[in-house]
Amino acid sequence: MRLLYLALGRDLRKSDAGSTHTINMVKALSKLGVTVTLAAANTGAPLPGITTIDVELPKKQTLRPPADVIDWLARRTAGVELIQERGEESGGVGIKLAEALKRHFILEINTPLSGHPSPVIRRLADWNLRRQAKQASGIITQTSISRTIIESYSDKPVYVVPNGADPDLFSPEVPPTALPLGAPGKRRIVAFAGSMKPWHGVSVFVQAGAMIRTAVQDAFFLFIGGGEGLGELTSLAERELGEGNFHFTGPVEPAEVPGYLAASDLLVAPFAPDRDPIRAYQFARHRMWWSPVKVFEYMAMGKPIVASAAGVVPEYLTQCAIAVPPGDAVSLARGVTRLLEDPELAATLGRRARKRLVQNYTWRHAAEATVAAWNDILSGRQTVSVTK
Repeated sequence: MRLLYLALGRDLRKSDAGSTHTINMVKALSKLGVTVTLAAANTGAPLPGITTIDVELPKKQTLRPPADVIDWLARRTAGVELIQERGEESGGVGIKLAEALKRHFILEINTPLSGHPSPVIRRLADWNLRRQAKQASGIITQTSISRTIIESYSDKPVYVVPNGADPDLFSPEVPPTALPLGAPGKRRIVAFAGSMKPWHGVSVFVQAGAMIRTAVQDAFFLFIGGGEGLGELTSLAERELGEGNFHFTGPVEPAEVPGYLAASDLLVAPFAPDRDPIRAYQFARHRMWWSPVKVFEYMAMGKPIVASAAGVVPEYLTQCAIAVPPGDAVSLARGVTRLLEDPELAATLGRRARKRLVQNYTWRHAAEATVAAWNDILSGRQTVSVTK
């Protein structure tokens, strides 16, 4: 199979979940024998075995993709057999290109509803996504919740392919990164990895941290990642946790994340959907539809996990983590304290998490499910395959 994978709104030099997903999916597909051409705004470092094309779209966004870009891409990719596009970042380039090349078009929808702060732009973005969904041969999304939303505006077959992790890159064997622990002696390190977005619940983690330290006085809190809320969260941590009891890494390269996780004793995913005004309404209506990359990377590390029971996260972490109500700092503190005080339980859950990841949620699993969806769509069977 010769695939053109379009991620035209994606700068792959940035270390975010969307870039992580794009890079790992095309690499995993290539390892399965798929001949991949990847087109993105910036493709970043060369990817072995993958042809990359940097595509510069006009600065002014329109609902109609520019004809010159379509013609240019068509000439560069005439030999492809299938086109798949990250739908939330496109203006319909994939559809027009599929029409020009007379190829099947697969729409990948990772965000079924726009989260733009402008209600006008949200409506336009949602209209554009619905239009593309109706014209695609089939749709791939990441969770059953997202599939239900998509099926409300498209009658095309929708296939669920969760995110994953690389169990070789994220592994219990990774050497730990040295940390500025602020005091001599052993510290028990509780860590969060990800962007500092409100709905990621980092402020909840900070509030829980103050409670955790009343029971576990050698607890140290590590915040891995950057984002717009970094300054405000640092100030909150100074007030709640005290100097010398926490560290914010700021933005880090993807290759650095495993070392930070390896240095940690326990990992948290404190999702708090109600902390984001727009997503709060959408998640309250549909539930949180994300398939969080951090959860799979945590699992691969074989570390104990405490996570918010938001969306499908409890399905991923069945019998291998402690689940707490989203946005509940008290429950989060209790869950973390319990595992810090029960190292045997913590070790058991960590081993289970690693095993579950390796058996179900690697990028290879995601690539195999994607190829199975393509075969189903191209054969005309039009059935729906749900991967858990």
